[in-house]
Amino acid sequence: MLPMTPLAKGLGVLFGLPVVLAVIFFSYFTATGADRMKAVCSQVSTGMTRVQLNAFITDKRLDGVLADSGVSILGDAKSYGRHSCKVTMAAGVVTMAKYLLAD
Repeated sequence: MLPMTPLAKGLGVLFGLPVVLAVIFFSYFTATGADRMKAVCSQVSTGMTRVQLNAFITDKRLDGVLADSGVSILGDAKSYGRHSCKVTMAAGVVTMAKYLLAD
């Protein structure tokens, strides 16, 4: 086997390191997504108003659009929408919130 030249080592680091970091990043957020979103959903309480929930969504950096009545899905961008929180509202008040897995 031939020894690696400094150029080959440099190219290996330049192109290999971002791939390794991407795999670690994706794996970490996939592995921790369920626990993270279950914790977030448990903090959404029955009786929360739309204004309170909007502040909560902004604070937790969640994705989703709230409806005054009906079901809204609040997702975590880090999990690519796989882990989310299903929030049911009636007349601008939360009636139910539960963890939802999109598999």
